[in-house]
Amino acid sequence: MSEFNHLDAIHKGWQSMLSLAATVVVSAVIAFSVASCGGGGGGSTPTVAAPGAPTAFTATGAENQVYLQWSPPAASPTAGLPDSYEIYHSDTATTAATIVAPANFVTSIPVVTGMLTSYTDIGLAGGNTTWYFVVTAKNAGGETPSSVASDNVTGPPTPATYGNNFSAALIFADDIGITNLALDPAKSWANGTADVTVIDYNTGLRPLAAEVTAMLALPTPQTTLPYLTVTSKIDPSYYEQKSINTWQGEWAAANGVQQDVNAKWGDNLTGTASLSSGAKIRIEMALTKDVSTTPMTAYTMKLLSGSGINELQGTDGVTYNPTTAFVMATNAHLTIHKLDATDTKIQPAVDDQALFDTTIPDGLNKLSGEIPVSGNFTYGYVWDPSATGSNAGKYRITFLLDTTSQHGTGNPSNHTSITSISNGMQISPTEVYIDVTLK
Repeated sequence: MSEFNHLDAIHKGWQSMLSLAATVVVSAVIAFSVASCGGGGGGSTPTVAAPGAPTAFTATGAENQVYLQWSPPAASPTAGLPDSYEIYHSDTATTAATIVAPANFVTSIPVVTGMLTSYTDIGLAGGNTTWYFVVTAKNAGGETPSSVASDNVTGPPTPATYGNNFSAALIFADDIGITNLALDPAKSWANGTADVTVIDYNTGLRPLAAEVTAMLALPTPQTTLPYLTVTSKIDPSYYEQKSINTWQGEWAAANGVQQDVNAKWGDNLTGTASLSSGAKIRIEMALTKDVSTTPMTAYTMKLLSGSGINELQGTDGVTYNPTTAFVMATNAHLTIHKLDATDTKIQPAVDDQALFDTTIPDGLNKLSGEIPVSGNFTYGYVWDPSATGSNAGKYRITFLLDTTSQHGTGNPSNHTSITSISNGMQISPTEVYIDVTLK
């Protein structure tokens, strides 16, 4: 779930009419023309040549998804290096120039040294539908498309929507699930092979009721977890997240026992990269507890491809005993304040909300308990500074544990104490913060 800053879904309309060769030439000429039109005095701006076209582009269809793979552009003294690869798709047979259009845009993948040049496009209409793809190499000088690759997609004509599988260990501090429903005291996690007919859906963890119904309706009914049936085309020994594959790491109810936790902000808030007031900023907080003396069970995970919103992870189905478990506290609370020149919080807060606040719609600027693609548990919030009237400056993001849950079922009292923090600053056992600067 850090992941929005590099999105670029705006593409120049005239580029869709260029041939592969013309794209390189015209982009370079335009870049040169812009550099040559300066007001004088400061010398010319270095031009950037557009990249060459990605090569060896292939598309392999599967159940409601297509696996894409390509090679970087061939080395050339006249072409620039790509900064990103842009993916486009269409269910209509046409040319590369037509497919490369904003309406067909799928995602942007930053070029990172050593990163696989591949992507899995999931959630596609099936029913033996043929999907057509183009990947472009893009930099400041232009965007150059590959040839068109296509394949048929099986599965339901209207694809099922799959969430992320929980892979780690989790303790519900207040005996309330991610759904804000009280856990069923008669149900529990059962060593990873739980009878799917007795799963506690109130946890909010996959599999959900509809998925279990589908598993039981198979020619050979699947009655236990994990349900690992479709291997990844990236690594056949792994099973991909957000697919029909389903597993569930161990969870437990706290049953009134206080949970002593470590707090950690998402790494993107503590990195060296600047945060932009014009971008969407991912805020994450994870609470974890030492369980080394009371082992729990988790599934091993592997990063299969991509990063950020393009990250694809999976499991090989092998379990292990982690030393820490994530903790969900129903009374989580997040505030964001702008700071003045003396680092004093300017009132009122830019945003101030508690978990499960039904007056705030799902989406941007909404605090929620989430299972990200890594299979862990985190409190997630995507901050859109423009929506909160936030311009450049210094801000303090605070995570609180309210004495009593404001919106949790039954408004339970706090059962969680922050005893340490891995980054940021701690004020008390119920309050930590981190300061960030928006450019």
